[in-house]
Amino acid sequence: SGGLADGGLGLALSRNAIELKNVGVTRRDNVILAEISLSVEAGSCCAILGPNGSGKSALMAVLAGYLWPSTGVVSVDGRTYGRVNLADVRSRIGLIEPSRAPKFDDRMCVRDVVATGLFGTIVLPPHRDVDQSQWRRVDEEMVSVGLSEIGERAYGDLSSGEQMKTLLARAMVSNAKILLLDEPTVGLDIGSRAACVAVLDRLLARSRPPTVVIVSHHLDELPAAVDQIVLMKGGRVVGQGTPDDLLTSAHLTALFDCRVEVIRSGERFLASVRSADLG
Repeated sequence: SGGLADGGLGLALSRNAIELKNVGVTRRDNVILAEISLSVEAGSCCAILGPNGSGKSALMAVLAGYLWPSTGVVSVDGRTYGRVNLADVRSRIGLIEPSRAPKFDDRMCVRDVVATGLFGTIVLPPHRDVDQSQWRRVDEEMVSVGLSEIGERAYGDLSSGEQMKTLLARAMVSNAKILLLDEPTVGLDIGSRAACVAVLDRLLARSRPPTVVIVSHHLDELPAAVDQIVLMKGGRVVGQGTPDDLLTSAHLTALFDCRVEVIRSGERFLASVRSADLG
């Protein structure tokens, strides 16, 4: 009967890259996440929004296999955590958190940093050669994120925005099926943020795009192709739906406990808060 159950689960998950059912995380009697149920279709883009302390980063850590749930079931890329080798699942995930970015040697050139994605390392392994087809893939991904002109520059000399593009190219070189982006544009100026959003737009426009889950505080950094919005507050999901349904002044005012005005500009959404409405 176990084989039949697993087969049924596989069929159920075939179109979903991520499936969470009643996931909870409790640490020292502190509830971090409670009753999280979430499905993200393969090749789609899901944005998670919520105030500080709402559990967004904890949810990303659960998806990446770095935080183990106390209750519930987590399945990523058709593999259920607890039944599979997590290292195998992580090899399919590109996790980008600026606050925990890999510590590359600042003297490494950009092209070499991108190439480390082939091996999941922070240096090119001395006992492994990068063949011509792999270098072509590296170069293609660098072109796709706009790094082709600076491939020989030292990683430490790059701007924050250029480093973020490098990390995105590195994740794609690794053949990541799923990109988990935890506030990827934090600390970037307006131009760099816009450039990174443009990279995400291009990735999602591919014929076989990765599944993207992005945590953000800013509506203007969401890709235009975002399919699903998840609102979190107090460790719980308080809303799931399309951008049209959830990116409204009423929903975000309730979410952030201040008066938020949402403005739509084409496929983009913007949010503003008047100082008079704070406090």
